[in-house]
Amino acid sequence: MKKCLWGLVFLALALSGVRSQSKYCGNEKCPTFYKEVGSNCVYVSTKTELNWQEARETCHSIDGELLTLPDANSLREITLHLQVLGVFGNEFWIGANDKEREGSWRWIKDQSDVPMGTPFWGYNLGSHQPQGKDKQNCGILDDGFGGVMNDMECHAELFFICEYVGK
Repeated sequence: MKKCLWGLVFLALALSGVRSQSKYCGNEKCPTFYKEVGSNCVYVSTKTELNWQEARETCHSIDGELLTLPDANSLREITLHLQVLGVFGNEFWIGANDKEREGSWRWIKDQSDVPMGTPFWGYNLGSHQPQGKDKQNCGILDDGFGGVMNDMECHAELFFICEYVGK
C-alpha cells in the first residue's frame, strides 16, 4: 500500500495538470468501489435498496451515474457479471426513464434513446415491456426475469448499478 501511495504522489507531481489518479493504484482501470465489466467500470449495490432518485444520488456521490446499456453486448456483459457476483434473481435500478414524456425512454447519462424491443426489454403477456404506462417511469434490469429491462414505479426500493463517469 505504501508503495502504491508513493507511486501516486510521484505520478501526481510528474503529471501535474493531468486528471488526479488518487482513486487508482497500479494498473487498475477502475477507481475504488468499481469493477471493470466490458468497457465500463461498474458498481453493483447489493446491500442497500433505495428508490430511483436516491440510487442516482448515491451514484453521483461516487462519481457515477445509474448504468446505461447502449447495446446488446453491454446488456450481456452486465448480466454475466451479476451471475458471477451471485446476485442473480434481483432487480436493479439503471439509468433509463420516461419521466419527461410517457413512452419516450431516455438514458439519463446523455439523453440518448433507450433501445426498445428484444433483447433489451422483457416480453410478458403477449407484448414487450415497458407496459407500466404513466405509473412506471423508471428503468430496471430485471435479472430474475432473464436479464432484461423492465419499468417500475420510481418510489420502489431496489438495488442499483452505477457506472463510473468521473467528476
